[in-house]
Amino acid sequence: MNQKEDHIEAASALTMELEKQGKALSDFFIEYPECKIFKTAEPCEIHDLLLNLPTNSIITPNYDLLIEKEFLKKKGNDIRVVLPNEPNTLNEIKRDRLKDFLYKYHGCITMPENIVLKDEDYNTIIHKPSPDTECLKNLIQSKTFVFIGAGLKDPDFNHIRDYLIQINQAQNIEFWAFMRNCHSEVDFYKHKYGTNLINYEGENTDHSDLLNKLSELLKKINELDRKKLSDVDIVTRQDLEPTKQDGVLRQILVSANKKILPVDEQILGFVAFFDGIERTECENYMVGFKKTAIGVTNNRIDYLINHNLIKTTEHYLLPMRESFSVEAAELIEEDIMVFLAGRENG
Repeated sequence: MNQKEDHIEAASALTMELEKQGKALSDFFIEYPECKIFKTAEPCEIHDLLLNLPTNSIITPNYDLLIEKEFLKKKGNDIRVVLPNEPNTLNEIKRDRLKDFLYKYHGCITMPENIVLKDEDYNTIIHKPSPDTECLKNLIQSKTFVFIGAGLKDPDFNHIRDYLIQINQAQNIEFWAFMRNCHSEVDFYKHKYGTNLINYEGENTDHSDLLNKLSELLKKINELDRKKLSDVDIVTRQDLEPTKQDGVLRQILVSANKKILPVDEQILGFVAFFDGIERTECENYMVGFKKTAIGVTNNRIDYLINHNLIKTTEHYLLPMRESFSVEAAELIEEDIMVFLAGRENG
């Protein structure tokens, strides 16, 4: 039995003892003195590093207030906190209308009655459809996940991951995870779960090398930021301060993936064939005709944009007018003819 399962069973046993006293698990969080740490603990260096990453989309199973405190200290305002079973807010996230958020999918100490902790809670999430499950499915299919300081054994999260792997195959899910002493597990996690492991060294409770690896990642991101701004300066001849660039984290993390997938060829060819097309039309072709999941489609479109293989405006996708674009268009020309014929007949 792993440590996570120990904690879940302990929580179930604790709940049974509390029920004998006429109390609920939420009473334990409110009355037990040691639980004050969830509210009183202060952020440390790793929280500062996390909030230097070029994203404000954070998902955590933790109940504490550390990220909220660090965000307030660093940004000077509150981050939007999303708790379980908030269907309207979760719908905003799924439709990409809410980009800056802290999604605490196991609850928060501020509302202890909704905290997910015991075995029954996990079973409910796994076996019962919910807005939270659907939101996580959508995010996993459409976003790049980076696990930092979080284990890869969370039962409800992994249930969703395994379900989506059966549908989309592991190579179409982009997970990155910092894991200690994981050299021997890299190939296994990549092949089975589509998870790219980033190793850091340490023993027992020592996770100091994780800080080193995060600092190295931030250094690479900042270097890329400065290069982008330097390119702008050549044109504008203006002094610009370095700022975060959208998509930089994704570019750094996926840089090891040099292979163009078949779905990428379809997207490249479709855009090049029409010499530019509305993004929704490309989605219709990929999802309705090629039967590719919408999350995978949007994921790969973003990948191609971030790697300068296609260009984008607010609503249109445009080819790069390079030889690979012409080749991709020729490769799928027959598919497009069938697609167009089907539209005219339907």
